[in-house]
Amino acid sequence: MRKDENALYWIWLAEKFGIASKEFPSFVTTFDDPYDVYRMSEEELEQIEGIKDITKARLADKSLEIPYKYLKYCQRQGIEVIGYTDERYPSRLRTIENPPVMLYCLGKLPNVDQRLCIGMVGTRKMSEYGKCSAYKIAYELSAARVCVVSGMALGIDGVCAAAALKAGGETVAVLGSGLSVVYPKEHARLMRKIAKHGAVISEFPPFERPLQNNFPIRNRIISGMSNGVLVVEAAKRSGALITASRAVAQGRELFALPGQIGEARATGPNELIRSGANVVLSANDLISHYDFLYHDTFNFKRLAWATKHSDFDAKVLKEYGASEASYRGGYDEVIEKTEQQKSVEATATDEPIRESVAYEAKTTQNSNFHNDILKTLDVKTKEIYALIPDDAIFVADDIVSRGADVRDVITSLTLLEISGLIISQPGGAYKKQS
Repeated sequence: MRKDENALYWIWLAEKFGIASKEFPSFVTTFDDPYDVYRMSEEELEQIEGIKDITKARLADKSLEIPYKYLKYCQRQGIEVIGYTDERYPSRLRTIENPPVMLYCLGKLPNVDQRLCIGMVGTRKMSEYGKCSAYKIAYELSAARVCVVSGMALGIDGVCAAAALKAGGETVAVLGSGLSVVYPKEHARLMRKIAKHGAVISEFPPFERPLQNNFPIRNRIISGMSNGVLVVEAAKRSGALITASRAVAQGRELFALPGQIGEARATGPNELIRSGANVVLSANDLISHYDFLYHDTFNFKRLAWATKHSDFDAKVLKEYGASEASYRGGYDEVIEKTEQQKSVEATATDEPIRESVAYEAKTTQNSNFHNDILKTLDVKTKEIYALIPDDAIFVADDIVSRGADVRDVITSLTLLEISGLIISQPGGAYKKQS
């Protein structure tokens, strides 16, 4: 089968399972060729175990109209389709609970399986300290041949990507929208630069808008591709802490840059450190941590040079199109969904990759925020959360007394605190975030 035909059926399969499907991992162990699935009859689909009837019904729909539209756009724009069984698909991503069925890739995805990858995330309302620290660490990591992974957001993410590019390394940006949309619009040039010297990837179809629920879902890919995640600055309610919680759930190592006590942007990293995250003061801390695994891949000569040239330079952000603008909204990356945004873009074939319209971020209600975060957590953590009283202070023993395993409780409470769904109280107690 030709490469473009294979891509067509991966797009079709991804549309049937949807985003972040928990059915797909067990399914793909038996059926790893999307064309074989496409050819299955309804009777054959009925015999498949482990997937819901509604998924079987979707798989019985053989229409290729939308997949053809997506594929034609990708061909015109030079976007690669990387299916789950493709050798370019990061093997670390296959180990997470709900891996993407496929990835859309603009640029050339580095061989992340053969080198150290560090997810670098942080607030969009960065301080001077956070900005300079993120720049220096990302620059030195990239010079040492470490792949820096981020979300291409305003603030810390953009600074890290620009620094990695300036150091001559490869970097990967994971979007919460389709690749036809640049979000934030300020990073249009940065996106092009990343694609030239690395890759911009997304599991969302090409014309997906940057909607509210996309970003917590996207964050599991940042952590899933990485050996570890470094949180530079983050307030209590931050997308960066969602990525941190996903890293813990996925068995990735968690790192944090300590900040000034009492500073809102330092609250997240400082709390992570108190909960057991590794302290990072320089790129060397990360290099040393993974030296026994990746020693032969590091460029120590280049790293030594970089330490003398890694001070923050605002000209670099301008050179690579990384904005220093402050984020305008409340909760990170929240977009209201309209009926127009729900529909598939009709005029697709010849549009260039374009900047998005000026989306205005909206602050969510707490209930929506909680629901969005819960969707990103594993089943066991959701079960533990359901046992927590709504309006009372509690301790871990209260949850254990309701029949939960003590080890599950300890792990889940850590994840829930990192995610901002519960807050710690004096004496080792907790309460739900209102």
